[in-house]
This record gives sequence, structure tokens and C-alpha cells, in this order.
Amino acid sequence: MKNTPYAVAWLGLAFLMMSVGCGRSDIVGRLCGLTVDAGPSQAVINPESGACGTGLCLKPVLNPGASVVDPLTGATCTDECSSDSDCGGELRNPSDVEDTRCKGGFVCGVPFVVGPLCCKHYCLCKDFLGPSGAQMPVACQGPDALASCQSAAGSAAATGIGQETDLYINVPPVSQLDMVFMIDDSPSMAPKVNKLAQQFTKLLAALRDPSDGRYPDLRVAIIDSDLGTGGAYPSGSCGPTAIAGAANGFGDLGNFQMRGAAGCGANPDALWLDYYPRGKPPSYSPTMDISQVFGCLAGNLGALGCGQEHQLQSLEFALVAQSLHQNQSGGLQNTFLRPQAYLGLVILSDEDDCSAASLATNGGMFGDKPELRGESTSLRCATRAHQCNGVNLADAPPGYPTSAKFEAAFADCAARTDACANPTDGNAATDTSGPTTCSPLKDIHHLAQEIKALKADPENQIMVAGIFGWPRTAAEMANAKYKIDLVPGPRPEDIDNQQGPVWDLWPVCYDPDHLPADPATFDADAWGWGARGGLRLSAFIDEFGDNGLKFSICERDFTPAMWPFGDTSLVKNLRNLCMDAKLVDVDPATPGLQPDCRVVYRVPEADSTTGKVTYTESSQSLPICPPGATSDTITADCWQLAIDNARCPINGQLINVLRTAAEIADGPLTEGTQIGMQCWTCPDFTSRPGCDY
Repeated sequence: MKNTPYAVAWLGLAFLMMSVGCGRSDIVGRLCGLTVDAGPSQAVINPESGACGTGLCLKPVLNPGASVVDPLTGATCTDECSSDSDCGGELRNPSDVEDTRCKGGFVCGVPFVVGPLCCKHYCLCKDFLGPSGAQMPVACQGPDALASCQSAAGSAAATGIGQETDLYINVPPVSQLDMVFMIDDSPSMAPKVNKLAQQFTKLLAALRDPSDGRYPDLRVAIIDSDLGTGGAYPSGSCGPTAIAGAANGFGDLGNFQMRGAAGCGANPDALWLDYYPRGKPPSYSPTMDISQVFGCLAGNLGALGCGQEHQLQSLEFALVAQSLHQNQSGGLQNTFLRPQAYLGLVILSDEDDCSAASLATNGGMFGDKPELRGESTSLRCATRAHQCNGVNLADAPPGYPTSAKFEAAFADCAARTDACANPTDGNAATDTSGPTTCSPLKDIHHLAQEIKALKADPENQIMVAGIFGWPRTAAEMANAKYKIDLVPGPRPEDIDNQQGPVWDLWPVCYDPDHLPADPATFDADAWGWGARGGLRLSAFIDEFGDNGLKFSICERDFTPAMWPFGDTSLVKNLRNLCMDAKLVDVDPATPGLQPDCRVVYRVPEADSTTGKVTYTESSQSLPICPPGATSDTITADCWQLAIDNARCPINGQLINVLRTAAEIADGPLTEGTQIGMQCWTCPDFTSRPGCDY
């Protein structure tokens, strides 16, 4: 495509930057504003930033395997470069917890492979790079790479804020889905577990392919929230349990639960449920539906688990801490996750997470403490790990131990992010048996990063849904209260306090069929159907961005939660190749959409020891197909764009990859082969040439 006056203007800017010099340390690394939102898979540049002497404000793509820092690194000023030595610049102040400048330093690399700045070198923050660093992209290798990509950039791409979106999608689409249900099994959960069992069929209905009625290749596992209390109680629901014939102070250890499997129709030796769409026998009776078997197994969990729920750490124990499962069926649980499969996590709980940090003794946080006998056993999990209006609740009021009534708008409260140093997060131990200036519970961001590390492409392969203590509607959220007040005792889930009244955290929502007669007065029946606010669970779900979904456990049924989970873009991608970012039309004068995209095959290879998948990218880019092309009319593989809002619900952009008839006759592509797409896309909420269609 010919260079237009717009493209010439961009090239003039590039020559001007080269004339003033590279690697200006007084510019690189300054915080700057993109003026648009940018996701992890997007590289964005603002060429007119007043904060930058060069005018260039950059946020690169977050590469797979990058160690995300906290707080997240923001966009910073950049400059052209020819070597790493050109890229000295400002770095964050490690003592300033709100500083979002680059932490790891800068290197010279290529942030774009499409668009007007494609294949040019700029100073990149290492925080965004994976273990391999700033390697030269395959697209930019070769003597003609720069000229080729510049020619494809077009006129519309050469103005305003620029954005490249990188997408890796499996072709043929992977139809494997591994699901883990974390179900709270504490005493107050009985009514909610029954609701889940009754509604599970609606989730499966959403997973069916409407074209043939089949489910995906499905695995379903169940875990509970019971990790005990590290031996803090000698008996009772939080006391030691027996696993593999040995006493254990950590509850069910994140082991998959198949209680009463035979009576539910499941194979007695199965650790999870399998559904195979193409005739292979399932891990349960073929005369039963998988939803019936799951409902029975979920009901068999009961409601006698420990009331100090470790919902998030149970997921960590189940999927990350593989050494825990070597004694269970020879480590079979560790084979549950399939490298190419999507991963769906569903958390069902009526209380917030209380994953204590120290593994050996839970940091001394639990146990019968005389100073805490005036409050419910679980209240310490809230007062020590929540804050409202920016103030930690361990400070009075309410204080720790609780000494006074407290009330605030629920919307003004959040989980604390200042986790105490602890061995399970890779740090030194902290004594949390008494008051601390940090939160004694596990670092939420660290837990989310562990889950994301399970997948080669976590942004596109993982979804998390929480059905937990949360207001049912926006109107309820506006009026919801975070309230700590006295309640009669004893509470059935309490361990320490057998007399009342005691201080406790009140529900943030109630089942509409079991509302309290007076919201200001304790109502035992309403409490049984209500739920306390899950601020830590909410923060964990937020770590997964658009792939994190929140639903209230106080709904009459879980249809609002189950159907959207099955109808999200992640599940759509089990069947379809969708480009959710709007493509720039780089040549609006030509009829139809003219995208600037690089499309290549990426072939997977799994490590024989770890199972971790890496991809080898083809150097040959697929061309866009000519109009009306079919497999019988093309001479080389190509790609085409169709608009189908039913199959791609975000913006309808469906990608079809056409293979030649001869290649189809030779057999399918290697299982798990991906299409790698780098496209010049429209920044959200901006009007610009090429995006107003």
C-alpha cells in the first residue's frame, strides 16, 4: 500500500526524534498519560504527550511469563534507541507504594509489529517482558521487514493514539474445558449448596454447542474450603482430620472431593467427572446426566467443614501445590489440568476468604484466645483483612479485638493489600498471633499470579466466577452497609464462643424469600440465607479483568450466575475464533474493511517433564483471503474476517482460517496450533479515522 501524507507525517516525526538524539535519560521512564484504557494484550502509544520531551508515551504488551509487579507499572515516556545503553531512565522509588514507574529498568526493543511505528526500536520497561527479554520479533527479521510493515500501515493508522492488539487463539478451536468448583462447606452453607445442585444443569446448557447440542470436552472437579487451622483447635470441625491414615491439621488439603461417588453414579475410583463429546465413556454411569451426578456429589460435601474458610488457598493447594497430592492416588490429581484446555474456576461461598498466611501454624491467628471471646470466631478474618474509607478495621472502631459497633457504606470498603511477609508467598515469616500493622492473610495478587501461571495464555484461557456475598443489584450496592454489631449467641459456626451476645459481621445481602422483618434486628432465619461481604473474593476476581465475574449468592437461584458464565467470550472461544478489539480500517477510501494485521501459525510443544507449552511462530504470515474465497479456490492458506455477533458477542469480529483443499486432505493441524494475530486496533472511546464505521 502506498505511503500517504499521514504516513509521511509519522516518518517526519521519527526523523525529528532521531535528530535530537536517543536514550535521553531525562525523558525515558517518566510517568505519562495514554488518555485511553489499555489491556495487558495491547501496546499503546500516545504521540502527543506533554509529559514527554519526545511526545511519545508508551505502554507495551504484557508478554507471557512476565512477572507482574505491584502496583502495576504504568505508561512511561520513551525514545528511539539502537542499544540498551541508550535506555537509561527514571525508575520507581521502592519505598513509595504508589509509585507506578518502571521497576526492572529499560532495554532497547521493538514494541510494535504493525502500524506506523512497526519494527522500530524504542526503550521498553523490562516489567512488561517475559523471561526471554526483548527479542527481535519474527515479523521484523529480514532486510525487507521494515519497508513491508510500513507499507501496510495505511493512512488512517497514521494519526492520533495508536494501539496494537496481540491475540493468540487456537485453531481449530480447542473444545477442552477444565472446571473446578470451590464450594464452602461450613455450617451456614447448606441452603446455598442445595441451590447450586439444582441450578448446575443451566450452566451445562450454556456450554452446549447450539449447532450440534454437544458439550465441550469437559472435566469437572470439586474442592471445599476446609484447610483447618494448622492445629489451633484440638477437635471439632476445625480440628485435625485424617487423610491417608495420618492426622492432619489442614483439613482436606485441597484434595478433589468425590464423597459417595458410587451412590451418585460416578466411578468409585474417579477423582473428577469427565464428559467426552465423541463417544468415549464418561467417568459416571452412561444412564445419568453429568448435572445429576455433580448435584449429588456437591450435596455430599455437607456443611460440617471448618468455619475459618480458606477459599483462595484451597484453589492454590488443589492446583498449584502439587506435592500435597502425591499420596493420593499416586498424584493423579496433578494430571487434571490439560495444557491446551481452558480453565474455569467457580467459587461458591457465603463468607469472605480467610486464607491465613503462615503454613505451619497459620501464624498463630486462630485458636481460643481469651481476648477474642467477645466476638464471633470468624470476625478476626474481617477486622484484620478489610478496610473502609481507607482505614484498616483493626484500628478502633471496630478494632482488634473488637471493642465497638461499626458501620460504613459497603461500596467504600475493600480488602487490604498489605499482606504480612510469610513463607507461602516466598517471604520471611511474621508472627500474627497478636495485632499487626499488616494483613495476616495471604497476598491476593500473589494467589492470582499462581493461578495465571498455570496457563500459557492466561488472559484468554482462564475465567473465574464468584457466587458469594455481594449485593444483588446496583441499587442494593448503593444502599448496602458494612456492619459490625452485637448478635445473640451461640452461633452454630462458632468454635470459641458458646455464650452471647458477641460482635459479628452482619450480612451484606439476604435471599429475597428470607428477608429480615427489621434489617436493624438480628433474624436467625434471614442470616441462614444471607451472606457476609466477600471483599477478598471480590479483589481476587478483579485480578482476572473481563474474565472475572461476580454474582450474589443471595439470588433466589443461580440462573443469573450460571448462564452468563457459559455465554461469555471465553466459552464462545471454545468454538469460535473471535477478535474482540475493533480493527482499524487503514484505507477508508477503499470499500470494505482494510485491516493491518499480521497473522501466523504458532505450533505448540509441551515439555515432557513439566507439561508447560511453548510455541514456535512461523516466519510466513498468512495473507487475507480474496473475496469469495473457499478452500477449493485458494492456493495457499489465508484468513478472512466475518461479522457474526451471535458467535462473537463482544463486537462480532469472527476470524476464519481457510486451508487449501490439499492440506485438508493431508490431515488436521497439530493439536493446539494457534493463530497469532497482531492487529492495529481502535482505542476504546476514541473517535479517529478508520474507527468510525
